[in-house]
Amino acid sequence: MSKTIIFDLGGVLVNLDWDKVCAGLQRHSNSGDVRSEVVNGPIVRSAMQGLLSPGAYHEALCRKLHSGLGYEEFVGIWNGLLSANYDIIPLVERLKLDHRLILASNTDPIHFAHTIQNCSVLENFESFFLSYEMRLLKPDSEFYRHVLKTLAVPAGECVFIDDRVENVESARSVGITSFRFVSVDQLERDLETIL
Repeated sequence: MSKTIIFDLGGVLVNLDWDKVCAGLQRHSNSGDVRSEVVNGPIVRSAMQGLLSPGAYHEALCRKLHSGLGYEEFVGIWNGLLSANYDIIPLVERLKLDHRLILASNTDPIHFAHTIQNCSVLENFESFFLSYEMRLLKPDSEFYRHVLKTLAVPAGECVFIDDRVENVESARSVGITSFRFVSVDQLERDLETIL
């Protein structure tokens, strides 16, 4: 039985509204292509990899978007991406009774601080593996190897859940049973096959 269940954050435990954050930034930008920069563009990836502090990230992204947004206003818009996925909380709370729950996410310090403060589902998790602290991004297989080594568990005793196909496939490549998250109902059916 898989005793360790590793969850992604965005798109699984919290909902993502890219349209909202892109529209918010577009209103303050003279750039025509906000979405390509914001949805995992190079500056965003650098922040998630821990290569830019929150202040440096704000400055770099606003410069690229030709925006004069102040830091606090930027943070408010940037955090508008995230909202709690209340539908998944009952499943997480049930799983916690018999399993070790771990979070492993590509995220940045601004988003993670907001999530900790506003999404109570994270109280169910034993450990957080955050890309900006690890200096690694999924789907790099080293991300998963680092998690396994730190937890001191074999890949075969873990389950990984993520909304992105490439992350699921990479986790499988190191031997972790992995499921793509599309809905809570589908995840429950998937987990029933192995737990």
